[in-house]
Amino acid sequence: MARPAPERLEVETGFVTGHATARDSLPGTARLGEARDVAIKAFAEDGLPHRRVEDYRYFDLRQMLGKTGPLALAPQTSASGLAAADDPFAGVARLRVVLVNGRIDRDASALDDLPEGVELLSFADAAEQGTQWLDDAMADQDGTRDAVAALNLAYASDGVALRVAKGVTVNRPIELAWRSTGETNTHYHARSVVVLEEGASLTLLETRSDDITTPVFATQSLTLKVADKARLTHAAIYADGETAVRVANKRVTLGAGTTYRTLGLAIGEGRARTSERVHFNGEETKASINGLTLLKGKAVMDNTLFVDHAVPNCDSEETYRYVLDETARGVFQGSILVREHAQKIDSQMQARALLMSRKAEMDAKPMLEIYADDVQCAHGSAIGEPDQDAIFYLMSRGIDEPTARALLIAGFLDDVVDGFDDGDVAAALKHLLAQRLGAPDPGEEQAL
Repeated sequence: MARPAPERLEVETGFVTGHATARDSLPGTARLGEARDVAIKAFAEDGLPHRRVEDYRYFDLRQMLGKTGPLALAPQTSASGLAAADDPFAGVARLRVVLVNGRIDRDASALDDLPEGVELLSFADAAEQGTQWLDDAMADQDGTRDAVAALNLAYASDGVALRVAKGVTVNRPIELAWRSTGETNTHYHARSVVVLEEGASLTLLETRSDDITTPVFATQSLTLKVADKARLTHAAIYADGETAVRVANKRVTLGAGTTYRTLGLAIGEGRARTSERVHFNGEETKASINGLTLLKGKAVMDNTLFVDHAVPNCDSEETYRYVLDETARGVFQGSILVREHAQKIDSQMQARALLMSRKAEMDAKPMLEIYADDVQCAHGSAIGEPDQDAIFYLMSRGIDEPTARALLIAGFLDDVVDGFDDGDVAAALKHLLAQRLGAPDPGEEQAL
């Protein structure tokens, strides 16, 4: 049944009428084209999500986009001429795919020496070719109705299609670097699919940054299919620009005996939402799902998480931490479902926030839904201010107050990074956090 929606906004009707014009230029087979038509009809019925849609209760897209005026579909452009973005993973030897306004810029990308057994295509090329593994991964979705996911499918122009063959270990991480540019109010939509076959191993990195001063609305869809005994590590840094509104939907399917680790670090100035749905499809699987948010100004970060324990004998740990200053707002909506026959589940969810200002806001809603009786599951949430006694203790050791405060916050966040990774990726994340906080770099020896 269609959800009730208020009178349509100009931006909503623009998305629907603009699809007819954009339709012929979008990639894909006839089958994908039919799916796009169904998707735009679904969006036309629902419109942009608003506060009456429970999943978007704290991220009202109607309010955010209602005053932006017309949004033009972002043109295809090159990364040449864009302001040089900070490279948080500069110290990590990696392969790199640069995407500008959702489309791959091959000249700016660094994909030499792609390992044997790794197939990397643009989503546009893979969709045009009717690549079977891409079609299979896209068809295997959870069926949840989401207006933004429908809009993404209707308009998706490009992205990355990546497959790691059975038993292949990719020794260097692969980074997807997302950039936005333009001189008018713009929107774009990208769709990526990553498939790890049995026993494969990959570290996937993502970075986001914007070189635009006008409003930009972007949606991103990422499908991760991890087969039996495969290992996937995913680290993402979200440095969204002040004028950006970005919604990312992430769908993860885990086979038997897999290991999945992920960490998203939000340090942007815009308004962003990440929805992650993790489905356990095989036993003896472990997942570590983490999020860090360090915001100030009017920035917003909404982390919405759904973990589906559909089979027995699996572990998951969900850890999210927020540091919010000025009028920034953090949101955590986390839900763990343990199905009736999923015995021997160990799942622990925790969300904690430090409010550095009385005007900062944190909304936390952790939930458990358990239908099995032999499980160990728990959730918790804590919101507070920095510990003044701990700051005083550091100051008594000769450390000035700003540095003491920065060290305390860095420890609060670095603890999650330590549990996620102990290599070059973790070092890059800690270095970035230290820079943002004005704390001593953890990679350097400190004499206290």
